[in-house]
Amino acid sequence: MKKILPAVGFACLLALAALAAPPAAAQTEILKTNWELSKLQGKKRLPFVPVTELRVDPSDKLTGRLRTLVTLRNNSARNAEGLVLRYSLRLKLLKKDDPQEKAFWSVPYYVEEVRVTSVKAKAERVARIINFEVAGQLRKLRGSGFSATALKMEIMLCPRQGDDPATTMKETEIVILKRP
Repeated sequence: MKKILPAVGFACLLALAALAAPPAAAQTEILKTNWELSKLQGKKRLPFVPVTELRVDPSDKLTGRLRTLVTLRNNSARNAEGLVLRYSLRLKLLKKDDPQEKAFWSVPYYVEEVRVTSVKAKAERVARIINFEVAGQLRKLRGSGFSATALKMEIMLCPRQGDDPATTMKETEIVILKRP
């Protein structure tokens, strides 16, 4: 009887430890990103439409609202909750009268977080990034002798134990063109 009790006690202890252990982190990945723009027509704002380039007027003024849709996919059998997307923005700058190959990336001018409450198991969810401060940056460049030729966003899902870094980070760029 004395030998059985320690074995049963050990089995109970293992069962309790398994129940008390935190669940494994659900592997969520950044699947893709899409840029969208809502143009201003008179005083009316038009619906968002997909864009592959930004067109700014000659005075370096962006009149539309820009956003990025980030598609997240949860490959796990469990819901992924409390996700945080961190992103930074930088402009590709070109000195006036220089050839395009001399353009260079600035340091990040904006860093922000977007919280995603959850992504259901074996499902996808779209998160919207809406803060860019591009108009302010273009305004600051006015008269400096430099112009912006592209906008780059670096996005990262806050890492969790067991995550593969290759699937939790993404870079996306959009070209900035001068409107004639």
